[in-house]
Amino acid sequence: MAETFPFRLIAPTGIAYEGPVEEVIAVGALGEFGVLANHINYITSILPCVVTLRLGDGSVTEYLVTGGLAEVKDGAMTMLADEAMPVTAVDPIAAAPEVQAADAKLSQMSFYDPGYAEAEQALRLARTRAEITHLRRALH
Repeated sequence: MAETFPFRLIAPTGIAYEGPVEEVIAVGALGEFGVLANHINYITSILPCVVTLRLGDGSVTEYLVTGGLAEVKDGAMTMLADEAMPVTAVDPIAAAPEVQAADAKLSQMSFYDPGYAEAEQALRLARTRAEITHLRRALH
């Protein structure tokens, strides 16, 4: 059995997950990254993504995170999420229209518009939700 380390996923509504994990996989500003036990101290922003937690028993738990910050410090990891929910809570019916609406909004904007970054983030989140829905259908 691989070594575990303490992990906390905290959202404004409370602690979404707290416990020992073998590995955390998420997407930061520089791309996908993974954290294992004894990782060096590290801090990064988190983009909208599915955060995958590999637990000590080999099982996997996944959360949709809408953005935030992650810190690895002294052998423990804390992720402060703007919003976090189990992937099973993602509404499959709403996913496709969200992508279309977010894409339409972004395509009407210039890179220099004040709301461009927010619209881009909304599109990234909508696409992540759609991917979750697609993967869930493929597994059933």
